[in-house]
Amino acid sequence: MTTLAPTSDIEPWRLVWAKAPNPKPGEQRWWSPLHTHLTDTGAVVRLVWDEWLGRPARSVVAADCGGDHDIAREIAALAGALHDIGKATRAFAGQVPEMKSEMMHRGGFAWSSEAREGVDSRKLLARPCRPGDRGKAPRRPGRPDAERACVRRHRRRSPRRPADRRRTLNEAGTATRYLGDGEWDDARSALVDHVITRLGLKDAIESLRTARLSDASQMLLSAVIVMADWIASNAEYFPLVPAWHDSDDAPDARARRGWDALALPRPWQATAESLTADPSDLLRARFGVDFEANEVQRLAVESARAMPEPGLLLIEAVMGVGKTEASLLAAEVLAARFGFSGVFYGLPTRATADAMFLRVLRWWENLPGDDEGDRGVALRHGTASLNEAYRGLPRRRAVTTTRSAENIDDDAPLASDGYVDIGRDVDAPAWAGRRGAAGGVVAHHWTSGRKQASFADSVIATIDHELLAALASRHVVLRHLGLARQVVVLDEIHAADTWMFVYLARALEWLARYGVPVIAMSATLAPDQRRQLVEAYEKGRRARVSVRADTTSVLRDGAGLLQPRVPKVKPSMPEVPESDDYPRLTTLAGGVVTTRSAARGAAREVDIEWLSNAPDALARAVEPVVAAGGCVLVVRNTVRRAIETYRELRDVWGESVSLTHSRFVAFDRLRNDDWLRETFGPGEVGDRRGRIVVATQVAEQSLDVDFDLLVTDLAPIDLVLQRIGRLQRHASRSRPAPASRPRCLIAGLDRPPSVEVVPAPERGSITVYGEHHLLRTASLLAEYDGRPLTLPADVPVLVRRCYGAEPLGPESWQSAMAEAEIAFRKTQSDAEHNATVYRLRAPGEATSLLGLLTNESGEAETSAAIAKQVRQADGGFEVVVLVNDEDGLRLLPQFKDDRPVHRDVPPDRDTERLLARSMVRVPGWVVGNESWTDQVLDDLSQNYFREWQRSPVLGGQLVLLLNRELAGRMGPFIVAYDAEVGLGVEK
Repeated sequence: MTTLAPTSDIEPWRLVWAKAPNPKPGEQRWWSPLHTHLTDTGAVVRLVWDEWLGRPARSVVAADCGGDHDIAREIAALAGALHDIGKATRAFAGQVPEMKSEMMHRGGFAWSSEAREGVDSRKLLARPCRPGDRGKAPRRPGRPDAERACVRRHRRRSPRRPADRRRTLNEAGTATRYLGDGEWDDARSALVDHVITRLGLKDAIESLRTARLSDASQMLLSAVIVMADWIASNAEYFPLVPAWHDSDDAPDARARRGWDALALPRPWQATAESLTADPSDLLRARFGVDFEANEVQRLAVESARAMPEPGLLLIEAVMGVGKTEASLLAAEVLAARFGFSGVFYGLPTRATADAMFLRVLRWWENLPGDDEGDRGVALRHGTASLNEAYRGLPRRRAVTTTRSAENIDDDAPLASDGYVDIGRDVDAPAWAGRRGAAGGVVAHHWTSGRKQASFADSVIATIDHELLAALASRHVVLRHLGLARQVVVLDEIHAADTWMFVYLARALEWLARYGVPVIAMSATLAPDQRRQLVEAYEKGRRARVSVRADTTSVLRDGAGLLQPRVPKVKPSMPEVPESDDYPRLTTLAGGVVTTRSAARGAAREVDIEWLSNAPDALARAVEPVVAAGGCVLVVRNTVRRAIETYRELRDVWGESVSLTHSRFVAFDRLRNDDWLRETFGPGEVGDRRGRIVVATQVAEQSLDVDFDLLVTDLAPIDLVLQRIGRLQRHASRSRPAPASRPRCLIAGLDRPPSVEVVPAPERGSITVYGEHHLLRTASLLAEYDGRPLTLPADVPVLVRRCYGAEPLGPESWQSAMAEAEIAFRKTQSDAEHNATVYRLRAPGEATSLLGLLTNESGEAETSAAIAKQVRQADGGFEVVVLVNDEDGLRLLPQFKDDRPVHRDVPPDRDTERLLARSMVRVPGWVVGNESWTDQVLDDLSQNYFREWQRSPVLGGQLVLLLNRELAGRMGPFIVAYDAEVGLGVEK
């Protein structure tokens, strides 16, 4: 460590600071000089590039640098080394009075009274700041917008309109009161000189004259810079030094120590075994089973092996055939062939993500690899930190001796509980977590934070986290960087509605642009959905191959800067064959579509019956099965209807009836999900005899549960078939005589379908699904009067006919069905239009990221409200439910925890975790009109606890207080909570 020279000999640029946290009274001030932080970040970028980024993502950038990976690496390091040059300005440096005074006294820096915080580093790249130059040298010729976009300060958004972008860049020449001129220009030039010389980046500057960075390269480089900056900003890994001292360490040595202290797991490197081994051997080794791979699983492996380049694989097969195992076997093949480091496994709901977590974890643990050490994993959804299996994983933290590592709590919860925000330039504490033997699967302490979770090698998540890659939100580049390293697997893809499909298609375009393989699965994929998936991926692939770094084919943007020209040729899309082959696998690779069909296997017949709308019809229908010791699943389309059904059946069978839906607090919902899987899953774990489960749609997706009899409200045909997938799923299980044949009873109509009268679907079902596909489904199921539905043969036919243009139903239905179709088309068109407002632009649409976040939606990495943008909003919202008695606030009784919850102090970590488990979703119809909304929010806003606002989990969170009887008011509504029924809301 070196003390800076006296005032007369000081080089002013050495006084410019990057970090200077306020000390406690009487303590020494510590700092990080800006030149140190810049060289740290540039050196960390090189380590990220070499040891973490991976070949596929590196190749995207290298392709824009003439295929030269070394040039691409150095351009990335240059961008990282210049990313915070905006701190060498009056606006930033004047924020800390002590630092400002010292810079004025020792360095001769002058301030304007109008200087303010918030200077964008891009502005300074437009100013004379070339290495070796001082003052008024001309702007560097040929400097592309792309470079400025990559080095912008990562906390600022880009200007929206082209005119705004030009004005923002041009005003840098006149805004000297904010940026500073004279001694400030000299200091910035000297800083750039120092950083480039110190890191040996002069050749990188010359390379920028010919390199033309595409939007995809800019996305990835921007994310790499953010990642490197977060690491280099963490004082635990890059220690501060006493103010006005300097570090004697070489940047590479300092970066190496910090990087090694962070100890990110080295990327998984798949072995070549999966490319040649028999699929049955792979299945046994990866999943610990003793049977052979079925035909679907074999075809998945063969399809992956046959891909000439990364592409799209669609797996369509009946429920329970082993699509999960097929997808993971194929993912291993694709990772081995193309160099990917893990998987992103996206599922439709939190419950299905939790259920899939242990299955993927087992595969991840059993995978061979040429890498050594830990293997990282992350679970991503709103209540991931409550998952005990995830929380129980070791976190692996190296022991450090820096000041910020003191008093580390080795048993601290996951960072996703909401404590660490390493992305801010402050000394944030970081939790140590449990330590264990090297070489295991870990939820690494850094990649388990919300913003950094994208950087885990394998991620199991709700599909929202893939759809958010298509949302114009701050730090969206981080999602792109994470996905660019992974094979992406999307389960139950049919569950994406019109709104979600807008984002899904755009996300697929970007994944294809990066050359990321995607595996999408469904038992019930409509032909139009199949075509849309193929076309979206093909658009992205064409954007990848159409970008030319040809200097003879360039254009000038509004600032007169050279940019690559993107050809606008739009050849026809590859044809996707339509057939009723099933199971089927569709592959798109290199612009060519290939289909493979598997043998259908043993047929399974399901009897379809219509359930009367009479009050006691349900009880009479299920009674023989329950009395004989069988188990029944009743699926309702709305929570209200599920609760009514539960109470009706509870009056007859008492505690043998259970209820599960989405309107339970997280604590109860997780308990319900665990019980459902343990009792009705494979094997004979729980007591299933005489049980009735009433559920909403939470029971229809990705859950390996098995019931003897199914009763379901009418829903679109693909969802009915999904629900049938929970009916007698395991053939080896014995059944009571009344359930000797699989039966599905269809409810939710005012009368069974007939030729004479159009049936009226239940009102709540129409609200959820619309009348169009309900009537088409009713007409299709009416055709099974007197004959069984046959699985899997009937699945593709029914789905194709329901979602096609074929007229269905008797003549007397046609007028009603035509009106329903018009309403559906209008709703669909509105949804498509409205969903595009915050959608990220397509790859290749522009040559620079400037303006990328037009209509930016906010911070999707941390805001649950923004994350919901990729799903069509129903107006619902979450509240924390607490009991307000004479002793203060308490948790709900089922927590069996009598600790007081204080309003006037921030909750500790354990209490905060319990409060997160106390959240429940309030239905959207509660704010169905303006008057109700005002009253509800007025009541809830009374429960504003100032000290809670410091918590990333609880800050801004609405709180619902109930009395000791667990009842209360919320505007015009009476609310009550019951651990068996959930949240009740009545007007």
